[in-house]
Formats: sequence, C-alpha cells, structure tokens
Amino acid sequence: MLGVIVLGGGKGTRMGGVDKAGVTAHGEALIDRLYDQLPDNAQPLLVSPYPHNRPQVVEDPPFGGPVAGIAAAVPHLDTEHIAVLAVDAPDSPRMLPRLVEALTEQDADVAVTVSDDYLQPLCAVWNADSLRAALERIGDPQNVAAKRLLRAAASCVEVDGNGYENDVDTPEELAQLPARES
Repeated sequence: MLGVIVLGGGKGTRMGGVDKAGVTAHGEALIDRLYDQLPDNAQPLLVSPYPHNRPQVVEDPPFGGPVAGIAAAVPHLDTEHIAVLAVDAPDSPRMLPRLVEALTEQDADVAVTVSDDYLQPLCAVWNADSLRAALERIGDPQNVAAKRLLRAAASCVEVDGNGYENDVDTPEELAQLPARES
C-alpha cells in the first residue's frame, strides 16, 4: 500500500476564494481527476475542511498551511511510503511510479519532483518513518512552508518532472489545463 496525502488547496484565494477540490476542468472536479489517476495500491487521505465524501482529516486550526495538513494526516496512515500531492495538481499521480522507484533505488528519505529547477514538495514520496522524523524536527507545523519540510529530510533524491506535477492556482491556469489523458 502507498499512503497518499492529498492536500485540499487551502482557501483558494488566487482562484477566487473557492474550494479548489471542487473546481472543474473539462467537466471533471479536480479532486475526481486526481483520485481517478491514483494507483490501485493507493490509500488516499484528503486534508480539507470542506466535505467531499472521502476519507479526510483537517488540521487544527484549519488553513494552517501544507505542513500542518501533512502533520494532521500522517498519524492516520500506516504504510511504508507516503506520497504528498496537491489537489490543484490533478495529474500529479502520474509521477508516483517514478517517485517510488527513485525512493527505493536510492534508499532516500524522500523523492521529490523538480520542475524548471524548482523542487515541488507537494509532488513527493516519503519513507514514512523519515517523514515522521522530519515533522518532529520542525516542531509546530502551523504556517510552515513545504520546502522547509524537505530541508528537514536527511536525504533527498530529485526526479525530473514531466508536466504532470504542474498545479493550477488561478482561473487562467485552470483554463489552460489540458484534458485528462487516457
């Protein structure tokens, strides 16, 4: 099994203050598009204060940032590896096979996608024990940037992105999202 933390997108301010998970592209909600592309062995857990009829948790207080969401979800996942994905990158599950392969081949704490020379911490797969240790090193996860969580890892392997990791933060970016591949 692969634990998958799906971060629900916060307040969606740049998207006009909407719940990003429910935003649609090509007639499909972003959350449905992401979940439909998860591997069969995935055990997803949504982090969102908005109801979506899926297993979910919410950080306390809500909207505490990505690391707070990750910290809220980790205790509910009992898997060897834990992926961290964002609902506003609905094609990111297509990166999971490459990330898991890199993580296991390199025996690293985390495998993270790199896109345009930038680390994408919300498209990553962690060794679960390493993720727990990194969260402990950080302490209070409220309003902590996801890249800080990566810096708390002892070892990180970078995996070149292929576009599937791209997120949509604005209505303009949503309009440019291509139709889902079969």
